[in-house]
Amino acid sequence: MENNRIVNICPGCGAAVSETKTAFCPYCGRELIDLSRENTNKKIEEVKRVQAGTMAIPKKLGLVVAAALLVLFVIFGLILLFDVPQKIEQAGAQVKMDSLSRDLQKAYKSEDWDQLEEYLIFECEDYIGAPDYFLYRTAWYLHIYPPLFDQAFQEKDREEMLWIYEVLAEDYNMRDDGIFFQIYETDDAIEAALKEEVERETEILKEEGLADEMYKLRF
Repeated sequence: MENNRIVNICPGCGAAVSETKTAFCPYCGRELIDLSRENTNKKIEEVKRVQAGTMAIPKKLGLVVAAALLVLFVIFGLILLFDVPQKIEQAGAQVKMDSLSRDLQKAYKSEDWDQLEEYLIFECEDYIGAPDYFLYRTAWYLHIYPPLFDQAFQEKDREEMLWIYEVLAEDYNMRDDGIFFQIYETDDAIEAALKEEVERETEILKEEGLADEMYKLRF
């Protein structure tokens, strides 16, 4: 018997089988198990390789997670560095203001005074943030109140005259604050028309002997 050629021991009859071409014992027909050192080492290496690969998965996953967190940290840092949230908020606010201004401008140019009143008076909380809100409010005032003032003058309704004057004078007095022109948009023609109307009503009220009442309202 050549021991160096024995690669299988039959688990059934215990016979030494030196050939590996068959999977069954030629003596009893029992399935053979390869117990050779070469085959044992091979199986051990396969197990080690599979185990190493399995153990490497958590490490790879950990590296992926760490890399993802690093990227998120960098992005977050850049967002803070360039003040992205505030810029996004400002851009959104600007878009809204532009939309409000377009509404006001469209109503004014089409002389839709009812719609302009809706925006300026009844929806004031929304539209007052528009930079040209007071421009169009003044334009609306000049369309509505001078005829009413003249009507009150013809009817000798001094109380109504003083009330209308107060509305226009308060609007005009806002311009005394230089900050007004830095914050809000204005129109030269509308500004000139407001000044002219306030001065006109001032003279009429003086002629009617209402100077004291008028100055109490204005100052």
